[in-house]
Amino acid sequence: MWVSVLSLGAVPVLGACMSPPDAGSAPSAPPAATASTGSASAAGTAGTAAGTAGTAAAATGLLRARAAAVVAGDEQAYAATVADRTMAAGQRQLDSFAAARALRVSRLEVGAPVVTVDQRDPERIRAEVDVRYRVDDLDRADRVARLEYVLVRSGASWRVVSERALVPGAGVPWVAMPTLAVRRGAHGVVAGTVPVARLDEHLAVVDRAVPALHEQWAGTPARVLVLAPSTVAQADALLGRPGGSGTAPVAATTEGPTGAGGTATGDRVVLDPGAFDRLTASGRDVVLTHELAHVAVRASVPGRPAAWLAEGYADHVGYDRADVSAARLVAPLVSAIRAGQGPRRLPSPAELQPATGDIEVPYLAAWQAVDLIARTHGEAALRRLVAAGSATGSDADAEAATDAALVSELGTTRAELTQQWLIRLGHLAKNPG
Repeated sequence: MWVSVLSLGAVPVLGACMSPPDAGSAPSAPPAATASTGSASAAGTAGTAAGTAGTAAAATGLLRARAAAVVAGDEQAYAATVADRTMAAGQRQLDSFAAARALRVSRLEVGAPVVTVDQRDPERIRAEVDVRYRVDDLDRADRVARLEYVLVRSGASWRVVSERALVPGAGVPWVAMPTLAVRRGAHGVVAGTVPVARLDEHLAVVDRAVPALHEQWAGTPARVLVLAPSTVAQADALLGRPGGSGTAPVAATTEGPTGAGGTATGDRVVLDPGAFDRLTASGRDVVLTHELAHVAVRASVPGRPAAWLAEGYADHVGYDRADVSAARLVAPLVSAIRAGQGPRRLPSPAELQPATGDIEVPYLAAWQAVDLIARTHGEAALRRLVAAGSATGSDADAEAATDAALVSELGTTRAELTQQWLIRLGHLAKNPG
C-alpha cells in the first residue's frame, strides 16, 4: 500500500495507493463444498455427492445466464433470476443490474461455483464464485472478484436471494454500490453514491489532470474510473477489506491488477468518505490528482520504484495544484525537526504504511526528497528516475532498482542525495516559508 499525507482539511488525512501483493491473479481458492453424510453407506454417499454436483451445475447455469443478461442488457431475463423482487434484497439486485448497465460492463464471465447446502434447509444453498469482468473503454484486461450468492429452490430451478462481495479482494462496483450514479467526461468516468454535484467536481479534476499526465507518461489510460462511495461500508466492499477492521482513514486508494508485463491494466481510484469528505475542495483536488499520478505511472512503467520515490512523486504532482502556502504544507515536518524527531534517512516502505502509526512526517519527508530532485535535475530527469528505478518483485527489489537509477539517471547516490536532503530539511526548519 502506498500512502500520501495531506493536511488540507479539518484534520490531517491520508490518500493511498494500493496494489495487490500478487496483482492480476485470481483470489485464493474458496472453501470446498460441504454436504452432510452422517453414517450413510457408500451408495448413499455417492448419491449425496451426485446431488451436490447436480445442484452446483444448476447454480452455474443460473449465474451464467444472469451474467449474460447483464452484458446483453436484458432486464427481463435478469429479473427472472431474482427470488423475490419485492424484498429489499431483491430490489438491491435489480438496482445492481441498472448500475452495471450504467457502468457499461462489457464482459462478465462466471466461473464454476463452490456450493454449500444449508444443512437446516436443503432447498437453500450458498454459492461462492469467481467472476471475471471488464468495464467498456476502461479495462484493458479482465479483473477478478469473488461473489457469494444465496440461492433458493423455485420449482425445478433456483433463484437468487442475495449477492455480496467476499473479502479479501476488490469488489465489483455495481454490487458494492447498486444505486450508483455515473458521470462521463472526455478523460474520466466517475461513479458513486455521493451527491451528483460532487461527482461532477471529481470529473472536472480528472478531465483536467489526465491530458497533462498523458503528455508525461505515454501509457496513461485515455479514461480513468473514479469510484465515490457515500459510506465507509461501501468503500470496504469496493476495497475488499473487512468491515470495522480499524483500517487507517486513508482518503483515497488506487487499486487494480497488473498484466504479465508488470503494468496496470485497469486501475480504479476509490475515494473513502471516512477521510475524503473532511478535506477542503483544494484538498480533494490534490488527493485525487495524487492518485491519478499513480494511475499514470502504474500504467506506463512495469513494477514500482522505491516507496519514498513513488509516494514522493505522486505528492509532487498533487501538491502542484494546492492553493496553500508551502509553510502550511510542511508544518508537521518542521515541527518534528525542531523537536529533534525529524528523519535521518529516506523513509522506508514500513514507515510509509498506515499500520505503522503516524506517517504524516515520513510522507512529507519523501515529498521533500522528490522536490529536491526536481529542482536540482529537472522534471524530465525526475520522470526518468521513476521509470528507470522501478522493478517488479519485492520492496527490496524496488529499493535496489531506485538506488541504481540514482547513479545511472542523475549521477548521484542514495548517500549523496540523503546528505543534500538533510541539509534542505535543516534550512526548512529555520525558514519554512
